[in-house]
Amino acid sequence: MKKFNLLLFAVLTASMATSQTTFDLDWFVGVPSQNVSITIETGDTVRWTWTDEVPHSVTSESGSQEDFDSGILTGSGSQFSYTFTEMGVNDYKCEVHSGMVGTITVEQTASLEDKFRKNISFYPNPANNRVTVTSLYKLDSYKIYSVLGKLVTQEAATGNITEIDMSKLESGIYFINATSGELNSTFKVIKQ
Repeated sequence: MKKFNLLLFAVLTASMATSQTTFDLDWFVGVPSQNVSITIETGDTVRWTWTDEVPHSVTSESGSQEDFDSGILTGSGSQFSYTFTEMGVNDYKCEVHSGMVGTITVEQTASLEDKFRKNISFYPNPANNRVTVTSLYKLDSYKIYSVLGKLVTQEAATGNITEIDMSKLESGIYFINATSGELNSTFKVIKQ
């Protein structure tokens, strides 16, 4: 009996140590595919939230690692959640609107830092006046550095989507360092 209790305790402790995460994605007509294409780990849940009033679905494409389908839901605030249990690539779409597509890539256990770096995206690049940065984690701030490493600007960020004004910068290459708490990621942007 002691061995059984010890084994049960070990299993429960291990399962609590690998707490999984729920990631929220806004789902609406015109959503850029990079905003709804993310990398997660097995056991993580993705929750799509409709942010417009028209009908949508979240439906796995043929050839996806896992099969999932929300059915057609209508109304701002409607939600669909799915927990991914297998490693692989899951392309998905809205059955109603052909331009609404995304990809959920499921990998083995990843560190929080890896999840942050793999799930930050920016566009357009090259940019004229604005760069949009999207992240699964709420961004706190960003810094822009010149190619020589000089700090050009530093601003607060609020939320998962941040618009960066680059209109006052000269043409050239810049590095943007985005932070969320203790997490950070740096990427290169070309200003035209």
